[in-house]
Amino acid sequence: MLVIILWALPINAKSINWIRLDFAPYYILEGQRQGQGRDELVIQLLHDMMPEHTFSNSTLPASRAIHELSNANKTNCMISLYKTTNRARYIQFSEQYSTIGLSPSIALRKDIIQALNLAPGQRVSLLKLLKEHKLTVGVSLNRSFGKKIDSILATLPTEQLILRPGKDPLKSLTYMLLKKRLDLIIGYPSEHYHLQTLLENGNELAQLVISETDDITRGYVGCTKNAAGLALITEINKALAPLHDEPKYNEVMLKWLPNELKAQLNSHLR
Repeated sequence: MLVIILWALPINAKSINWIRLDFAPYYILEGQRQGQGRDELVIQLLHDMMPEHTFSNSTLPASRAIHELSNANKTNCMISLYKTTNRARYIQFSEQYSTIGLSPSIALRKDIIQALNLAPGQRVSLLKLLKEHKLTVGVSLNRSFGKKIDSILATLPTEQLILRPGKDPLKSLTYMLLKKRLDLIIGYPSEHYHLQTLLENGNELAQLVISETDDITRGYVGCTKNAAGLALITEINKALAPLHDEPKYNEVMLKWLPNELKAQLNSHLR
């Protein structure tokens, strides 16, 4: 009698499903710049470093991404995540960072920069700008920018702080900025720059560096905290370490920054 033994191998041992967001310039899902988002380009570079793995992706709203990533009945991964104690209960994080970028910055019109006797890319105190010059600041509703910036914003009177809800609040705030309905916006440099390049009069805008923040922020890969996710993180860590030394990686990290801020990040790249 012929006996055939079928070994039970994990079906997804060499596959990674990446969660991605409709969130430019980290993921650009349509238009002429499709596929040129920072995070999706990093995933492409990782694929080059991990040719034995099959990559797939699922596009989710930002509100569902962490919940889906934490679901132990599935195995997903996501790049450019902040490590927090609460997230670490459900997500296995890489030791190596996947992305490195600048901390939140100020976007404002160039006429305001000139009036304040400042220069694009200059480091300034957000507290001093808001308190001494009584400028009106716009931020996305329910978005955190870290304890220091959040605490500064929390002290402002309601007439000085504009909170914008909606699907694309930063874009809406940028239109308000150009129409002189507010004075400055808080966001991340890449986001400001991406919007600036899309708008017809975006050349009227520039950015300032906030002195109350760290120079840079690092994002890590997170995979579902189960046996399969732990195995994937081990492999991803091996790929990330040499990736940081690749010139293409540096190009991707600098891709969505204005010229006046590239030197600031470039000093932290290998």
